Amino acid sequence: MLEKTFISFDGKNFIKFKQLDKKNYEQKYTNLVLKIEIDEKLLKNDVYYIKILSTKDSFKNSNYSYEFINKVPIIKLENIKNDLIINFDLENQHLFFDLELFNEFEYKNILNEEKLLFGITYGIILCAFLYNFVFFLYNKEKIFLYYSLLQVSLLFLLVLCSKNSYIINLLDNNGNNIDISLTLLLNLSILLSILFNMEFLNTKKYTPKIHTSLWLLIFLDLLDIFSLLITNKSFIIDYIPPYILIFLLLIFAFFVLKQGYKPALFYIIGWFSLFIFVFLSQSSFSDYNENYMLHIGIPLESLLFSFAIGFKMRQTELEKQQNETILINKSKLASMGEMIGNIAHQWRQPLTHLSYIIMNLKAAYENDKLDKKYLEKKTDEANKQIEFMSHTIDDFRNFFKISKQKEEFSLIECINESINLLNESFKSLDIKLNFNYTENFRIRTYKGEFAQVIFNLLNNAKDEFIKQEIKDAKIIINIIKKEENILIEIIDNAGGISEKIIKKIFEPYFTTKEKGLGIGLYMSKVIIEKNIGGKLEVENTINGAKFIIYLINSQI
Repeated sequence: MLEKTFISFDGKNFIKFKQLDKKNYEQKYTNLVLKIEIDEKLLKNDVYYIKILSTKDSFKNSNYSYEFINKVPIIKLENIKNDLIINFDLENQHLFFDLELFNEFEYKNILNEEKLLFGITYGIILCAFLYNFVFFLYNKEKIFLYYSLLQVSLLFLLVLCSKNSYIINLLDNNGNNIDISLTLLLNLSILLSILFNMEFLNTKKYTPKIHTSLWLLIFLDLLDIFSLLITNKSFIIDYIPPYILIFLLLIFAFFVLKQGYKPALFYIIGWFSLFIFVFLSQSSFSDYNENYMLHIGIPLESLLFSFAIGFKMRQTELEKQQNETILINKSKLASMGEMIGNIAHQWRQPLTHLSYIIMNLKAAYENDKLDKKYLEKKTDEANKQIEFMSHTIDDFRNFFKISKQKEEFSLIECINESINLLNESFKSLDIKLNFNYTENFRIRTYKGEFAQVIFNLLNNAKDEFIKQEIKDAKIIINIIKKEENILIEIIDNAGGISEKIIKKIFEPYFTTKEKGLGIGLYMSKVIIEKNIGGKLEVENTINGAKFIIYLINSQI
């Protein structure tokens, strides 16, 4: 309806408004006449209103009746027979004006309360920004950073679209400055939307080709921003409607969804709602005010994506927990070979003893010396050996027992159980172990996982002794109560850890062993710090390394 708008600086010669260039905006004017040719057919069944936004007090009059709402002139388009003429007195100022079209519903129900609508919109977007930015500060996930910055750019974009008088004055009442600022904010919003798209949909993993295409779009957008800053022209925004770019991102999301990535569904819902509002605001399919459509569609998208990001984080956390469970089981399986070897060491002596008992019973029987007393004596000896072997199996079974229930247990007994699994192996390698404690502490946590950590640290020390060919190998375990906390120190004299790698040893899949998986120390740290809620650290001593487990007050 407002496409045929003409402008004159002398009241006689008119040019199309779209033909104005940078020079026109840089000049200052005294008088301005606006002429709008309106098709009467469009007004047969509907009534429309034009809101005139211009430099403060520059509106002079019009050839049709008008009223002021919130100090802004409003012209009712009804029974229009001639061209609409609007006169401005610019008083030697830069050129700026804008026309907004409203239908009767918007005029009666929204126009007087638009400040409330804008306030609610800005409040929702600001909350979305704070929500995501706080999450970014907490976990450093780029998805939160990109989305929080996107909310900031959209907030400024909406404020600028509302043609707030403070913003207009800030931009020197220059229409060209306002157009450039709007285009720059649109470009920035597109850039952040693409980056958010890549992170949220994990396109690098699920759709590598689309991931490459998105990087190409980022490159083109950066070129467009550079062009805008240098030449004041945009080859993307001026020729490609924003809803086309939103639709393109929607298509990419559908491809990711087809790969089985469930969070993509929430992305599609949020982005589709934004697409509908942007499309309707920029096309002829709707007669609703473009500014109002954006002030409703963008905060709706913010709300939907806040839920979507929350769902994605929940899915990510569940996947992380599953991966950690897999790593814990991998770590246990990696220890199984060591455990079987230790059981072989543990059982060798009692099996030999049982063999001697059988030989003694046979010899006594053959020499008629097998009486009741001798039989009971040998039976007791055999039972003791069998009981010892049974305990070894129990220790082995408890080590691999998966339990997610916290239980109260003796810290000393738990550590001794881990030591017993390695005892024969230590004896065969002549590794001396000193276990020092002042009292029998009791703690409440996950016993099986804690025992696994102790086993991993002792087994790593043993492997390092073998690797470094240490002759006088020693391990010292100290349990110290410091204030209300417990410290468990495991110290060896295997030469220590190189300063180049000491900060990396807790990283997943980092190993210095030829056949190591690199998950033992990583999982030990995860178990202590995440599952148990303590702390695991390492430092070098004069002769070796010292691992320290901190159990905070809540575990004691």
